[in-house]
Amino acid sequence: LEEELEELINASGVGPMGLGGKTTVLAVHAEYAHRHPASLPLGIVIQCWADRRAHVSISPTGEVSVR
Repeated sequence: LEEELEELINASGVGPMGLGGKTTVLAVHAEYAHRHPASLPLGIVIQCWADRRAHVSISPTGEVSVR
């Protein structure tokens, strides 16, 4: 999953600081833990939040789509 997300994000062409390029992320780390059904925590660390917005969907079959 981590490798697939890294490839998809880097294929987006966003690049450093949103200026375009081949490398948008250097690494993707996915962890798992037990959680309450009412919560679904997600953390993303980026250089400039205002310039970076994306939508990632992971289907029950494991298919990942990035918009």
